[in-house]
Amino acid sequence: MADKKRIDRLFAALGVDMERHTTPTPEMPLFTSGVQEPALLQGITIPALYAASFECLVLRSILTHLATECFRKGWVWKPKFVSKCRECDDQYQKEVDACLKCGGEVRPADKGQLEYADALLNTENRMGQSYLEVLREAEMDLNIVDDAYLVLTKEYFVDPNTGKPQFYRIKEITRADPIFMRIVADKRGVRGGKQYTSLLDRSFRTGNKDEKCPKTGLPVVPVHYINLAGVGSGQVYTEGEVIHLSKWSPSKLYGRSPVATLWRQVNTLIAMDNYVYSAYQKRRMPRGVMVIKSSNLETVERTARNIQEHLERDPNYIPTIGVETESGRGGLEYVRMMDTLEELQYIPIKDDIRQRISSFFGVSNVFMNDVSGGGLNNEGMQIVVTNRALAASQTLYNHRLFPILLEALQVDEWDMSLNPHEEEDEIMVMRRDEMAIRNMLQMKQAGYDAKLRDDQGILQFSYKEAPPPPPPQPGDANASPDPNGGAPVQTSNWRLPPTMDDILKRTEADSIHGDSVVPEAMRTTYGTDLKPLRRQGLAQLGLNSRRTSGKGKSPANINRHEGAHHLSSTEQDSRDSAPQAIKNAEGRLKNLDRRLGL
Repeated sequence: MADKKRIDRLFAALGVDMERHTTPTPEMPLFTSGVQEPALLQGITIPALYAASFECLVLRSILTHLATECFRKGWVWKPKFVSKCRECDDQYQKEVDACLKCGGEVRPADKGQLEYADALLNTENRMGQSYLEVLREAEMDLNIVDDAYLVLTKEYFVDPNTGKPQFYRIKEITRADPIFMRIVADKRGVRGGKQYTSLLDRSFRTGNKDEKCPKTGLPVVPVHYINLAGVGSGQVYTEGEVIHLSKWSPSKLYGRSPVATLWRQVNTLIAMDNYVYSAYQKRRMPRGVMVIKSSNLETVERTARNIQEHLERDPNYIPTIGVETESGRGGLEYVRMMDTLEELQYIPIKDDIRQRISSFFGVSNVFMNDVSGGGLNNEGMQIVVTNRALAASQTLYNHRLFPILLEALQVDEWDMSLNPHEEEDEIMVMRRDEMAIRNMLQMKQAGYDAKLRDDQGILQFSYKEAPPPPPPQPGDANASPDPNGGAPVQTSNWRLPPTMDDILKRTEADSIHGDSVVPEAMRTTYGTDLKPLRRQGLAQLGLNSRRTSGKGKSPANINRHEGAHHLSSTEQDSRDSAPQAIKNAEGRLKNLDRRLGL
């Protein structure tokens, strides 16, 4: 609407009346105009979907796990920028001293926008539900019927002079039951366009968009949703008062229930549980019967009554019958009426159906306390699969629900996001921090100042150009005069690391006290709690004078005796082929060890 007004003002300023054309819309209606009803397969009703979901143990375990783990770690606020210009509103993802565009003053994200939002989200609604509990209910609705409704109860503030609402505030967030919620849309599926109501008097409804409310005198607004629960014609909601989400099959109006897709599998599990329950508890039929061949009916009836009495006391009782016959041709035959659970393949069939339902929702068996059928690698893969399913669910809230909610709360400088489900791998965290420190050191050597940012426990640095060094003063001890008569030249207070020859030429006193100064570029402990490395000795240069072995074997001695066989007399000794300089250096190191008592 704002863009349309700007375009109209532009054309008006130009004094040009533009001819406009629009992409044609289909003439055939896609839907019936008015209150839309959800399309259900096989005549399944929404209450039946909820009843099956809560009755089936496997399905409810999966749904409960998804709803719990998705919001287990809560949410977090994150600023959309690091710096923002107060003049031109330019945003930067790094710290700057002034706006790079206009040079104006910059500021961080306004924390005052979060005061009312935090108070609302941390307060229970009138049903005693917290914000996370409402989200868990919405997640259950999405996984059962693929439709979730969050009602934003708004309080409108009216100007007493004009009687028009000026602004509003959200008082609470509640969940609406998908069984009773309906969408009001036109023939193309666009919300609104059929029923209208007053913003301040919801009892008034009309089908004429140009009509005004007789009680308030205000123009009517289109109805987008209607709640059919309760008595009367239901409760209507206007634009911005209901947030509708679909996860599995989003469309113009309603989603498609995943439980309806799994209807046969879910009801098969319910029937199998009922079968076992009847077999062990209600005794629908005995495991078998005894067929008696006898001409004495009184004996048969007496035996049948006796059997019935025993079966009432013990469902597993197998009757024992004595056959009485005059002809001697009577007989007894046992007829089994019910197979065992092993013969019915109860466990394999149930496991197969459970696997089908679990794979559909992306929940692995390890999250249902079942670790059979694989080792650690298999368990790790199951965790990865489930994490991806939970990440997809969290993406719906982070990129769909939360932006709409923040817009209604008038929070435009902060983002809300759910914390990831799984704990980060400690090794990955260490590698990430190591890379951040390495990048910081490289940026520092390139002439930038690094500053540690507080980003929810994540090691991150912000950079800005370092100020130029001050010019050297004439009295500076490190300054040397320019031979051409210019200003003194600043010299460094360190020298290059000593070479191997320098170390070998050291005296005993130099070996103990003669450490070299570390160059400034090698002091890589900036930004840590460690003391800067100022000096380095033999150990820092990789020339540890102490031998790892008490026998004092040199590397050449060790290499000579390695291998699968001993050297023959004809093979040349690698030590004899070494240059004389290396032999002299090793001899001097041994003498140095002897002097130091090592």
